[in-house]
Amino acid sequence: MQTNPYSPSQWKHLIPDIDSVIQQIEKHNIIAVGITPFTRIIPGFFLKNFSIYAIKNSGDTDVLKKFMRMHVLEDRHPDLAKKVHGTGYLVSNYSFKAFLKSHKTPPTLKLNTISEKTANELEQMGIDWIGNHPRTFADVTYKSSFRELTRTLELSPLPTDTHSRDIFLTMNFKVLWANYEGPFVVQRGDKEVGGNEGTFFIHNAHDFESCLATLGKDTQFSSVVVSPFIEGYSTSMLGCVMQGGTLTGPLQLQLIDVPQALNGVSPNGIFFGNDLGFHPWSEEIEHEAQRIVEVLGLHMKENGYKGVFGIDFLYDIRRNKIYPNECNPRFTGSLVLYSLMLLQAKVPPMELFHLMAHLDIASNFNFNTVNQALKTRIPCSHIAFSPRGITSMQLALPAGVYAYDPKAASLDFKRPGISLADIQSEHEFLIIDTVPSLGTNIEQVVPRLFKFIFPRSIARSSYEIDLEAGFLVERFSKALLEAAEENRKVV
Repeated sequence: MQTNPYSPSQWKHLIPDIDSVIQQIEKHNIIAVGITPFTRIIPGFFLKNFSIYAIKNSGDTDVLKKFMRMHVLEDRHPDLAKKVHGTGYLVSNYSFKAFLKSHKTPPTLKLNTISEKTANELEQMGIDWIGNHPRTFADVTYKSSFRELTRTLELSPLPTDTHSRDIFLTMNFKVLWANYEGPFVVQRGDKEVGGNEGTFFIHNAHDFESCLATLGKDTQFSSVVVSPFIEGYSTSMLGCVMQGGTLTGPLQLQLIDVPQALNGVSPNGIFFGNDLGFHPWSEEIEHEAQRIVEVLGLHMKENGYKGVFGIDFLYDIRRNKIYPNECNPRFTGSLVLYSLMLLQAKVPPMELFHLMAHLDIASNFNFNTVNQALKTRIPCSHIAFSPRGITSMQLALPAGVYAYDPKAASLDFKRPGISLADIQSEHEFLIIDTVPSLGTNIEQVVPRLFKFIFPRSIARSSYEIDLEAGFLVERFSKALLEAAEENRKVV
């Protein structure tokens, strides 16, 4: 295996008893289980007794096997791997149960998200697992209940109206436009929907008609939330519920509806990445976001929640206010880049504290000192793009480090890599996170394809990136699309 560039001993200035903490965690044979392996890699940098269980081989698994212990279902049961699209189906399958029984030390499964049915199955099977039962975050799962909670807790809630589905479908565009004094946003209130059908930005009557057409076909929700369109930045902040309080990260810019990443998809609030170097808001706004995350963390703790969660915010430039918009009671899309940045800065990642919270491991670290260290910012960013039209992978694209020379307009694969430590200059970047293997089909129902990780800031706003990063994203997406189309013609 490749040499690990990070060591827990680098954190002794923040956690003096880190050796004891690691020893206690390593009493557990932790296996992170999920469809996408890359988002689960961080504990592999500081734990010896840790591995990842992935479903299918990809460019990711090829390179990850060089850096940490991996189990891939497809290696042993290729036909079964084709059928597995979620951890619930996997956990109840005979082959996975046999895999768990094959270990001398009973495994502890680490699950980023879990359904109530799967949680109950694991408990019936007597399998230890790290994660949060859905009952601990039931009142923050959906947008309508979360926004009601922010009102109850007096957390500067986003102005929101909730309507029943049936009533909303009869509402008039001009009335709504007048009510919100211009553009507004429509979302399902009690159903989570990703891709390009989760959020509807209404800027004109045509947008409204398209929204009604989509919502009219979907009968699996009963409420709609409507709020004014905010001119500003989409942001997020991570929290980690501990016994002694809620640790918080910095406020991060979210990259939304970036034109080069859309690849033909309608710009309806699709999240494509984050930028940790772009933060034009004031320290006052940063502190207000931290206060909101801490209050929500305390509320979630009272319901039994432990560990990592994320809050999405809207920062209103005109009013200089920040509004909590949504809660993600799980590992978020921003976590892995943030943790890779912390590792580079010799600061323990949030995954360590998540494990400590769930395994009830005490430590003598100074909470405020660690909390301040978690606000570290080293400029870095990541962005994905939509798979729309890229139905199969027809280019051999190894996961790892690439270099782009803008003067010569040349692009070269440099080396395998999975972390910021593998990038050696600002002209290098990672291509990672479920890179499809040559010849495999690419799902169209998911909103994002693999990501680029840059060791610098690329954002100009939530909706715009710099020319070089935009060129690279567009070049890759077009090359993959053209190759897929050519393959269809041949077939």
